[in-house]
Amino acid sequence: MLSALSNPSADFYIQSIALSLRYMNDQKLEEFGITNQQARLLGGISRSLYDGANISRKYLEDMMQLKGPSVTSLLNGLEKNGFIIRYSREDDGRAMNIKVTEKGDKVLEALRDVFKSTEQQLHSGMTPEEQEQFLVLLHKAHDNLSRNKYSENTKSVDARKV
Repeated sequence: MLSALSNPSADFYIQSIALSLRYMNDQKLEEFGITNQQARLLGGISRSLYDGANISRKYLEDMMQLKGPSVTSLLNGLEKNGFIIRYSREDDGRAMNIKVTEKGDKVLEALRDVFKSTEQQLHSGMTPEEQEQFLVLLHKAHDNLSRNKYSENTKSVDARKV
């Protein structure tokens, strides 16, 4: 077990970085009354509206890689805090339309700076070439996991055997 501690796996670093990024961003975002997850969703909604996408609950679940109740909870928080407005479509009352409010647009402006400073901290000490290579490798890792996420070949690990 000592060798595993002295030579951590990529998974250890990835999880550690993810937790650190979420904690740092949540601390920075607290002053805006928004969480890291809500900020991701708000940014995704804004980009999707700009691109003319038809936003449905399924669309948001896929975008956020979350289940329905989690997306609903995030949407409720965004709406409660005045960042979005949800309303039913005239042609289909079951379908929803979302509008980013003026308050939402203002917070998105500030969030760009928050996330940019976090990214700068992440890249600290890396050359521009290393930053580019880091992004290429992250993209490959993301694609590998996304491609296999719903694969029937993915087997769960029995926790009792670990």
